Amino acid sequence: MVPLVGVNRLLVRSGFTNLKNTGINALMGVAGISAPLTTYNCGFVLGPRINAGSRVHRADLGALLLSTDDAEEAKNIAWTLNDCNDKRKAIQETMEREAIAQVEQRGLDNKPVIVVANEDWHAGLSGLVAGRLKEKYRKPAIVVTYAANMDGVIEGRGSGRSVPGIHIAQAFIDARNEGLIEKGGGHAMAGGFTLEPHKLEAFANFIENHIRQQAQNTGGNVETVVDALLSVQGARTDFIRLIQDHIGPFGQEHPEPLIALGNVCIHSADVVGSAHVRLLVSDWEGGTRIKAMAFRAVGTPLGNALLKDNRRPFHLLGHLKINAWQGRETPELHIVDAAFAGQPEAENRVVSRA
Repeated sequence: MVPLVGVNRLLVRSGFTNLKNTGINALMGVAGISAPLTTYNCGFVLGPRINAGSRVHRADLGALLLSTDDAEEAKNIAWTLNDCNDKRKAIQETMEREAIAQVEQRGLDNKPVIVVANEDWHAGLSGLVAGRLKEKYRKPAIVVTYAANMDGVIEGRGSGRSVPGIHIAQAFIDARNEGLIEKGGGHAMAGGFTLEPHKLEAFANFIENHIRQQAQNTGGNVETVVDALLSVQGARTDFIRLIQDHIGPFGQEHPEPLIALGNVCIHSADVVGSAHVRLLVSDWEGGTRIKAMAFRAVGTPLGNALLKDNRRPFHLLGHLKINAWQGRETPELHIVDAAFAGQPEAENRVVSRA
């Protein structure tokens, strides 16, 4: 897959509006976005399309797109990658639905780590599905698929995604040292491995005990650092652009600032696209209203609280974004977490997706 760290820095930090890369220009046209690019454009619009070829079709398409100077060739590759991305999303949605069904049927959400496997799943999407399970259940998740290796032997191929405080790659390394997997590694938040299919149950038991011990060693508590407390009135586009231009771009080693909006009033709350919660909020005292989104929150404690308990004041935690639509820019909050506000007994009651 094509790493986009350099692309992010080149296009976003310099504020490029006159793009010279033929492939990027073609992909932007296909994706319906225009310069100047943002980290969101690079990470969530262009990036998935560039990498989609290697996931479901041909691994060289992303590199070919970025290296060609032929506008027609770039356009053809861009449309192919766009089709690959649509296919990737459809396959991923099926895998996620089946994985969630496994979790619910087997009660895996009560375990310290979720481990699911299926012979029919696509190996190239295991990491993405593990990430979705981690977000939904707020605990480490591992997805195992099966495919033939170079010798034609069927092996299990797993990807894991973790939460702060749990080093998932260390669990994989220790499992490898115990002879439970063939290869394994990664970093604290993500890793991968291969194993012999008949060792899956023993591996799952080992990982469960390993992660339970890690959680006990940390006391089960993970500190969330809030970078700034802000009123809704102060969440203006010029302030958000100041953050983006002078602190960004953001990524794994340089996280986006977490902003808390305190004591907000929810004026409306509804479901968008079956999975996301959309809010219209203001300061409790009134004034300017902005949109807030809690992605993939439907059916979680966070989503339920925002939809059903929204007559109460809330503290909202998330990332501030600029929403550009039809030439108009407006601020919005992408919600990470929330807590009830205004009642002493509920002041510290955190509502998370767990």
